Amino acid sequence: MIRKFDRADFSRTTVVKTLVLVGGLIVCVKFPVETLHFFGVAVHTVYESVAFAIEELLTHVFGFSKFQAQMIVFYSSCAIAAGVLYRIVRHLPIWLQRAKRYCIGCCVRLRERWQSYWEMLPVLQKTQLLVVEFAFLAGSVGYMLV
Repeated sequence: MIRKFDRADFSRTTVVKTLVLVGGLIVCVKFPVETLHFFGVAVHTVYESVAFAIEELLTHVFGFSKFQAQMIVFYSSCAIAAGVLYRIVRHLPIWLQRAKRYCIGCCVRLRERWQSYWEMLPVLQKTQLLVVEFAFLAGSVGYMLV
């Protein structure tokens, strides 16, 4: 059972998470190249830091030369990347199938919502919407022909 003050904290954190997510999406949509570059630089910096730490560990603790430590880290990184790519390629059809089912479900729900909304409208508003749509289409075709 959630107490009253716990529910208030939950709703605040939910609002904060939602705002951060929306802000991140806006940044990704507004500045896609800069965002991609930022994340690429961040991932590269983290990778280089971890690789350097492992190299130093191998050289000082286990007594490998700098070249041997670099080769161990490089080929280990390649093996990990190959394993990750293999797993992604194996699971990609399943992920695409799930995404397709989700999109089809969203389209079906949206169509049902629009259909129920259309059925709830009075005849006068339906007529107005149809006239506006016809005028827009006729104006678009006329604009393209001119």
